[in-house]
Parts: sequence; structure tokens; C-alpha cells
Amino acid sequence: MQRTASYFRTPQIGGGTPQETEILAFGLCNDRLTRAATPRERIEALGKTQQLWSLLVNDIGGEANRLPAELKQNLLRLGFWAMDYATRAMLHDLPVEPLIGLHRDMIEGLRAQASPAAPAPPPAPAAITAPAAAAAWSGRKMTA
Repeated sequence: MQRTASYFRTPQIGGGTPQETEILAFGLCNDRLTRAATPRERIEALGKTQQLWSLLVNDIGGEANRLPAELKQNLLRLGFWAMDYATRAMLHDLPVEPLIGLHRDMIEGLRAQASPAAPAPPPAPAAITAPAAAAAWSGRKMTA
């Protein structure tokens, strides 16, 4: 079953605008990557990262996406890199910090894009530690 960004807009995890939803999703991925204490948790966190980027790449590459062409190309390159790196990290025990850094950069860019009139997106650290958000994210199955 294919998922879209609207899949994440639930009362449990919030995300009123697409930017807020993406900020929350990147933050939740980073939370999982940071907290992974066992090999299984690490692989699951890397799998969620792959799923998120797969969803984003499918959306960015779609005809309905209205982002400027150059931005699309850059985001697609980042998405393909992130999915490839996540796979290699699973297979070769590479550090997850490059993915966490990329997600932080994405969050920063999305926040900078937000208009001053729009409500401020939830801060990543508070949002990712909220029990309801973590529980809702943990139970999600994303496929792209």
C-alpha cells in the first residue's frame, strides 16, 4: 500500500502542514537512529529512514510536485544518497551520524521556509520525545 505525507497527519503525531509533517518525520527518524541500542533497533531505525526517503523521493519525482526543478534534483540526489547510505549502514555497521546530520539540515531548511504568519512547527526535540508521537510512529508501517 502506498503512503503519502498525509498519512502522518493524525491527532497522535500532529503535522498540520506538509512542512510540519516533514519536520516531525525527520525528527522521529533521528530519534530512532539516536536511541537504537541493539542491532535490531538500529536496523529498524535505518529501515524507517529508508522508508521516509522513499516516500519523499516518490513525491518529489511526481508530476504533481511543484518544487523548482533545481531543488527537485538536489532533493532527489539527497534522497537517493540517504537510502543508499542507510542500506550500507545496515550491511557494514557504518555510523548513523551522517543521516542524522542530513535530517537536521532538512529540518533547519524546512523551518527557515516557514512563513512568519504560519504557526511555528513543533520543536524537534520536544516532538520526538512525546510519548504519543513515539508510540504512533513505532506502530506505523510505511511503504512507498
